[in-house]
Amino acid sequence: MNINEISDHQQTFTGNMTISFSVAADEQPKLINLLTKYTEKILVQQTLVIAVFNHENLNDVITEWPTVFDSENDQRQLQQISEASRIHFKGKGFDFDITTKPLIYSILNLTPDSFYDGGRNASVEGVLHRIEVERSEGASIFEVGGKSSKPNFDDITAKEEWERIEPFLDAIHQRFPDIVLAIDSNTNDVIEEALKNGIQIINDIDGFNSQAKLDLVAKYKPAVVTMFNGRNFNEQPETLVETMTNFFTHTISDLTGVGLNKANIVIDPGVGFSDHNTLEFDIIKMRLTKLMAEFQTPIMIAISRKSFSKRLFNLDYADDRLIPTLLFESFMTVLGGRIIRVHDVKETRQMIDAFELLKDNLLS
Repeated sequence: MNINEISDHQQTFTGNMTISFSVAADEQPKLINLLTKYTEKILVQQTLVIAVFNHENLNDVITEWPTVFDSENDQRQLQQISEASRIHFKGKGFDFDITTKPLIYSILNLTPDSFYDGGRNASVEGVLHRIEVERSEGASIFEVGGKSSKPNFDDITAKEEWERIEPFLDAIHQRFPDIVLAIDSNTNDVIEEALKNGIQIINDIDGFNSQAKLDLVAKYKPAVVTMFNGRNFNEQPETLVETMTNFFTHTISDLTGVGLNKANIVIDPGVGFSDHNTLEFDIIKMRLTKLMAEFQTPIMIAISRKSFSKRLFNLDYADDRLIPTLLFESFMTVLGGRIIRVHDVKETRQMIDAFELLKDNLLS
C-alpha cells in the first residue's frame, strides 16, 4: 500500500487532512470498511482511495489499523502524517499545540496612554491579580508593553519605555515562575533588556526590520511575533496583498536565517496599522489570514477593540467595541488565526468555547 498526504496548508488550519491510499484489489474493501467507520468523506477511483480526516478520527484509524492490516510501516506513516500536520507555537519553556484550538494571548499595557486600557495597570499588585484571574480564565501568554503604538502615538526614549516595564517583571517572575511572557516593543535597547530578563517572546510591530534586531534574535533565540506595519509601506488597495506577501516572505526568511524555526515565528497582518486609516485596508488584512496559511507559521489575530469597529458601527469609544471584536475574531479563527491577542480574556474564552460547540455539534 502506498500512502500520501495531499498537501493543503489552508486545509491544515481547519484541522483536516486529505490522504490518498493506493491499494491492491484485495486490500481495498478492507480499507474502505475501516475508513467509513470514521469519515464520510471518501472518494474511490479504481485502486486509489482518497479520504478527508480530522485529527481525532485519523487517530482512531491509526489505533485500529493493526487489527485490519499487518503493516507496521503503513501505521507509522499515518502517524507521521498526523504529527507533521499539527501546528505548534514553540519557544523557551513552552510548546503550544494550536492545531485545532486557538490560544489566548493577554495584553498588559503598562502605559498611561494606550488607546484602550492606558493607566489601568498602574500598580504591581493590580497586575499580579489580573494575571492570576486571567490565567484561571484561560490566558496562556501575557504581553507587557511600555509604549503606545496607537495612531499618532507620542514616541518616548528607550530608557523611559524600559522603566515603565522593569518594576513589574521581578514581581511577575517571582509570583508566576512558569509564566510565558512576551513584550511589545520595536526598540532595540528595550528588546535586549527584555531578553536579558528572561522574556520569551518579542512582538515587533516593525517586523524585525533592522540588522540590530536580527542580531539579538540570533544571540538569544526568542520566539517572535513579526507584524506587517502598513505605516512603513506605501499601501495601495490593488497591491496590498502582494506587498504583504512579499513582506512575510522576507521577514520569515530573515528570521529562519538567524536560527529560528517556523514554529518559533508568529505572523500578524497588522490590522489597524495604516497611514490611510480606512476600513478597506483593515478588511483586506483580516481576509488575508486565509492566504497566510501558506507560510506554515502560527498566525496572530490582533484586532481587540481596534478602530475598524468605529468605522463599521460608529463606535467612537473602545469600551463599546467588544461584540464586533469577538465576531471578527471568530471569523479570523475560521480562516486560520490561532493566537488571539486580546484585552478581554474571559469573553474570548467564552467565544472560543461557543465556537467549538458550534463547529463540533451544529455544523458536523
